[in-house]
Amino acid sequence: MSELDKTLNQLTLEQHLLAAVFLLGYGTALGSMFGPIGRRRALLLAMLAAVGFAALTHPWEHGVLLVLCAIGGVGLFIAVASAFSAIAALDRRVATPPNSFRTGGSSPDLRDAAAQAVARAAHAVKRRRRHRTT
Repeated sequence: MSELDKTLNQLTLEQHLLAAVFLLGYGTALGSMFGPIGRRRALLLAMLAAVGFAALTHPWEHGVLLVLCAIGGVGLFIAVASAFSAIAALDRRVATPPNSFRTGGSSPDLRDAAAQAVARAAHAVKRRRRHRTT
């Protein structure tokens, strides 16, 4: 472990830049900001940066270990963020009953239109989530 610490302390500017490019490319490849072609390009950029980082690190095995630790750290971050999101969504569902519209002062047509808009939005969100997983 002390050898890895020594390697971390000896990183050059080029290695820091390659590590930043790797993390940004990897995050972009995992996200849904771009389409499939953009994500493939980001993944290729991340892979090239990771290979370059490992090649510039002496010994190269430490570079590979650092890249793997970065991938594991990003995965752990995503898992924790997803867990917090699920807990918050569960808490919102429990706190708000399903048809909790205000009945005073609003017309039945307005309530029906609002209920339909909410149903359409929920359906669109479900469709997008299914599309992302396929």
